[in-house]
Amino acid sequence: MGVSIDRQESSATGPARRGWAQGIQLAVIMVLGVVFVALTLYHLVFKDESLIDAQRLSALRDQDLASKRQASADWPQWRGPNRDGVSTAKEKLTAWPESGPPRLWEQPVGKGYGTLAVAAGRAYLLMQDGPNESVVCWDARTGTELWRFSYLADYRNAYGDGPRATPSVDGDRVYTVGATGVMLCLKTHPKTPQGEQVWRHDLLAEFGAANLTWGVSFSPLVANGLVYINPGGRGGNSMAAVDKLTGKLRWSAGDDQAGYSSPVLATIAGRPQVVFFTAAGLVGVTPDTGAILWRFPWETSYGANVATPIIAGDYVFISSGYNRGCAVVHIEVSGDELVARRVYENKNMRNHFSSSVLYKDHVYGCNEALLTCLEFRTGIVKWKQRGFEKGSLLIADGRLVILGEDGKLGLAAATPAGYHLQATFQVADGRCWSVPALANGLLYVRAESKVLCFDLRIK
Repeated sequence: MGVSIDRQESSATGPARRGWAQGIQLAVIMVLGVVFVALTLYHLVFKDESLIDAQRLSALRDQDLASKRQASADWPQWRGPNRDGVSTAKEKLTAWPESGPPRLWEQPVGKGYGTLAVAAGRAYLLMQDGPNESVVCWDARTGTELWRFSYLADYRNAYGDGPRATPSVDGDRVYTVGATGVMLCLKTHPKTPQGEQVWRHDLLAEFGAANLTWGVSFSPLVANGLVYINPGGRGGNSMAAVDKLTGKLRWSAGDDQAGYSSPVLATIAGRPQVVFFTAAGLVGVTPDTGAILWRFPWETSYGANVATPIIAGDYVFISSGYNRGCAVVHIEVSGDELVARRVYENKNMRNHFSSSVLYKDHVYGCNEALLTCLEFRTGIVKWKQRGFEKGSLLIADGRLVILGEDGKLGLAAATPAGYHLQATFQVADGRCWSVPALANGLLYVRAESKVLCFDLRIK
C-alpha cells in the first residue's frame, strides 16, 4: 500500500514540478528579453558613443576661442547682430515676478516659425496671412503696424503652416525668404502702407530645386554687398550669392540638397568664408566667388540639419537631432588647401530644430527635450534639466533666456556650475518653436498666433 501511495504522489507531483520548471524558464526568458531591449535602447539612445581624436582634442584645450563680436543693441537678423544667439548690448536682466516682465504690446499674427528682426526702431516678421505670405513691419516700441507687404504663397504642412525664416535688415532694406522659396528685397521705409518691393527671386524655380519636407527654412545672410542663400539645386546650384542692391546672381556652387540651417560668415584658419550646413554636411566657401574650400560630411535622417553652426576660432560646432548628435570640427591648413578634421563626435547634444549658443567655452542648447550645458573643449555634459522640452534660447547679461515649446519663458544663469532658474512664467499657450529676439532691452516672443513684446530693462 505504501508503495502505491508513493507512486501516486510521484505521479501527481511530476507534472507540477515540470510546470514549475517551465514557468521558471519562461520567466528567465522574459527577464532576459527585457534586459536585452533595455540594453539595446540604452545603446541606441543614451549611451555616449564618442569618437575622439586624442591629439586634436588635446590641442583644442589650449586654443583661444574668443570671438570678435560686433556690438549692437539691435537684433537685425537671425540670432542677433553676430548670428550667434548672444546679445552684445549692455543688458542688466533681473528676475521678474510670477506674472512676468512688463508687457509693452501684443499683436495677432499668422502662422509660421520665423522670429523677429529688430533694427532702427522697427520690428519685422514674415508670416502666413491667409493665402499669402506677408512681411509685416511694426514700431518696435509700440507695436503700431507701419506697413505690410503681401504676395501669394500658401504653404501648408502637417507640422505647421507658414514661412520658417527670419528677415535680415541691412540699412534701408529688408530681405526675406518664404517657405516656398520666394525671396524678396523690400524697402524698410516704403512710401505706402502696402510696402515697396525692390527685387524678387523664386529660388526653387530659378535654381532647379525641389522644396524640402518641411519647407525652405534658411534665413538670408547679408554681408560684403551680397546676400548668401542656400536654394539647394543640383548642378552647381546648391549655394549662391546675389547682389544685395540689384538681386543679380554673383555666383552659385555645389550640388548638395539644402538643409534647414542658415549660413554664417567667419574668418577661419586665416581665411574669410561663408559656412553652409547642407543636408549633406558642412561646407566652407569663399565669400566672393563661392569656391569650395573644405567639406565635412554629416548626414541626418530626412536631411534635417537644422541648427546654425557655431564658429569658435578655427573650430566649428554642429549638432542635429534624430539621434545624430554633435561634433566639433577643426579647419586646418594643409599646403595650399583647407581641410576639416573631426576633434570629437558624440550624442551629448542633439538639436532637433533649435540652435545652441556658445558662451564662455560652454554650449547651451536643447538636447532633444533636455536643456543641456556642454563643455565645448571636451564634449562633456556639465548638467541637464527638463522643463522646456524642445525649446530655444539666447544669452544676455550672462543669463539664458529660454522659451519652451509649450510657451513657458524662463531666465537662468549661464554657468556650467549647475542649473539655476531665476524666473519663469507662462507667456503663451500652444506651440512655440521660434527663438526670442532681444533688442534695446525689449524681448520679442513669437507664439503660434501672436507676437508679444516685454520690457526687460531695469527701472
